[in-house]
Amino acid sequence: MSTKSLIDRIVPFAPGWNRSTGKQNILKLIEQGQDEYFEYDAPYMRYLGTDNEGFPSYLKTQDNVFKYDIIAANMSATSLVKTIGGTDRAIRCRRVIKVFVDISYNTEYGIRWIGEPYVYYLQNPYTTNINRTMVADVPVDSYPALEDTPAYVIFKENPGTKDATYFVEFVWEPPRLTSENIPLAIPLGYEEGLEEYVLGYIQRRSHGKVSEPQMDFRNYWAPRFRSEMSAMAKSFQLRVSPRVA
Repeated sequence: MSTKSLIDRIVPFAPGWNRSTGKQNILKLIEQGQDEYFEYDAPYMRYLGTDNEGFPSYLKTQDNVFKYDIIAANMSATSLVKTIGGTDRAIRCRRVIKVFVDISYNTEYGIRWIGEPYVYYLQNPYTTNINRTMVADVPVDSYPALEDTPAYVIFKENPGTKDATYFVEFVWEPPRLTSENIPLAIPLGYEEGLEEYVLGYIQRRSHGKVSEPQMDFRNYWAPRFRSEMSAMAKSFQLRVSPRVA
């Protein structure tokens, strides 16, 4: 089902609401519901571009500059996009999960870590390649994206001038639904949940109390979506290596 088809299904039950314009805007409500689906950290929501060999993109840093917006201009990725419906759609960082460095192969002396280093991938005993097997988080404060403000991080110490040191892992925000022609970023089976979200929102505005469709979305559809997205294949291990006494 397309975004347009979803609106077609909702319109008969939303008298007084417009399809995609004005203050009573069904398309905007669909966008809100999709955003609520994505307010979670699961493999599907973590952004992986094609610029860094299957790893999160590098953050480009400069000497004595501590604050960085998480945008394409500051990263090794030339653009932040997700291919949806066969077309690259612009997305943005919603929230940074962590910034980390590879300590198994290219140790940067002087960088402090948070906690113990951990195994990102287990090493194959039949290869001498240890690149990107052991990593460590570096201390940053992170701030989420707002309506007109990109997400950003602030380093706690001078990051230096680096183009290929700091991996930045983040969850992405679905493309903005500025048109009915923009496809949804969720599997087909969860579009019914968006229908429930929109109708529940409209009923609550009409009657002044939480509606049954709204509760169905919060108690069934959103938890189901997040649970099944969490069950997808994970390529990282995140194991802490024991310290020898």
